[in-house]
Amino acid sequence: MKRRWWLGGLVAAWAIGLLIAAIWSVHNDPPTVRGQSDLEQGRATLEAAIATVVEVAGPAANPQVQPQQLTTGCRISVSRDGTELDQTVVMTVPAGQEGQLLERLAAELPADWDAHYNPERNRFRADAGDFVAIRGEVAEPGEVRLTAGTGCRPS
Repeated sequence: MKRRWWLGGLVAAWAIGLLIAAIWSVHNDPPTVRGQSDLEQGRATLEAAIATVVEVAGPAANPQVQPQQLTTGCRISVSRDGTELDQTVVMTVPAGQEGQLLERLAAELPADWDAHYNPERNRFRADAGDFVAIRGEVAEPGEVRLTAGTGCRPS
């Protein structure tokens, strides 16, 4: 009978030690994904991407950069919350030329962005690096919206 009590105490001590180690790890360990960067690094990439998109679009597209939108509460992991940052650029062109603008952006943005325009769905996507995605669509006749987002990151 004493032996089982000792074994139960050992298991309980092990479980408590494991729980303490897990709590400490959640608050002190670096990101588990090698390429995962914090929000400030993501913000810098997002701002550079928006500047590049505006430059490539040119003044004829009348790009209007909207304020950055910060969203908290996304989940990086089961035990860690994160923050997302998005920014939208609204461009206006004559009705019917939205696809031409998206096609030109896909062709003229940096090659390593792997920018792609799908004319069947009027959708645009690009990878600006550092896990910053750019997605675009024809919002209404004469209006194109591109949104760059950092995804969920440690704040």
